[in-house]
Amino acid sequence: MTKSVPSAILLLLASLTPAVAADDTPWTWAGLEILGNRTVPRAEIEKLIPIPMGGEWRMGDPPVWKESCAAVKERFDFAEVRCSDPPLRVFGGRKAYLVVDIVEKGREGVLTFREAPTGSVAFANDEMVRLGRELDSKTMAAAMAGHGYNETGTKGYLFYEDKSGSNEDLTATVERLALLVPQYRDNLFAVLRGEADLNARRRAATLLNWAGDLDRTIRESLTLLDDPDEGVRNNLSRFMTHFSGQVKSKRLRHRMIDAFVQQLDRPGHGDRNKGIYNLLAIAQARPDDRGYILEHGGESIRYLSENSILFNVQGPAHDLLALLGEVKSAVSDAPASPRC
Repeated sequence: MTKSVPSAILLLLASLTPAVAADDTPWTWAGLEILGNRTVPRAEIEKLIPIPMGGEWRMGDPPVWKESCAAVKERFDFAEVRCSDPPLRVFGGRKAYLVVDIVEKGREGVLTFREAPTGSVAFANDEMVRLGRELDSKTMAAAMAGHGYNETGTKGYLFYEDKSGSNEDLTATVERLALLVPQYRDNLFAVLRGEADLNARRRAATLLNWAGDLDRTIRESLTLLDDPDEGVRNNLSRFMTHFSGQVKSKRLRHRMIDAFVQQLDRPGHGDRNKGIYNLLAIAQARPDDRGYILEHGGESIRYLSENSILFNVQGPAHDLLALLGEVKSAVSDAPASPRC
């Protein structure tokens, strides 16, 4: 991307994001995000998942939908049915959505990932890990308070702009990371390839935002988008959203497009959300790649535009189709980048 993006106004916290602090304030059930069903009508699945729309849900409430999701799998003989636990939360209006991911028989390939690492690979520098954690804490707190930072990759690394005037200046921290992290780029990839602790792999993926040498860093990151952990995949592709439009190599951009199209079909909100925003970033910055995106991803993009109910999936899917000439105009209010 070549412009700053309002990271916090996404107001969406994915189920893979750790809780920042205990909060007993209720959320309101607002909808079911049901995706992956191409042969069974949505209405038939909804009948089996009695979520009380308009009712309250609190962190810590038992996942009462588990039995219903198991019943959906059995009733329709699906290969897999996964329901988010906890639900997807939208801070604006404190809305909760149950995400129901369905894999129909014959499409099991979307569940294929590499084997989980079993080794132990330490971070080579404690300071970069500490600074990364501090940034996570401060930017998430600002997002939850409703006055988040804007994120930009125009400097070649992730930078936080405080247009609200309500937040701490993070310039010194990100500039320190931009100097420090490139020295340990190979170490970060070693952690991603070999460390058993998924939280360490998630941290390494996030630190790539300051690793520099964008084409090389993205090229190596693509080979790791089959990590078995959704959080690792989320952080890897989230890192790329800031820089997808800046990649110079057309060959590499086409590899990226192929990888992001594959993400669209994965059973997980994080994969879909990041995949669609990365494709949108490339289409915006590189008009000559739009034909390739349409040829290789048109079917999946159209499916999300027509079937998702979430603003940060359906909206960018519609915007992308507009750029690809599939619809007359982009009408969504979707923010420019994902914050989950």
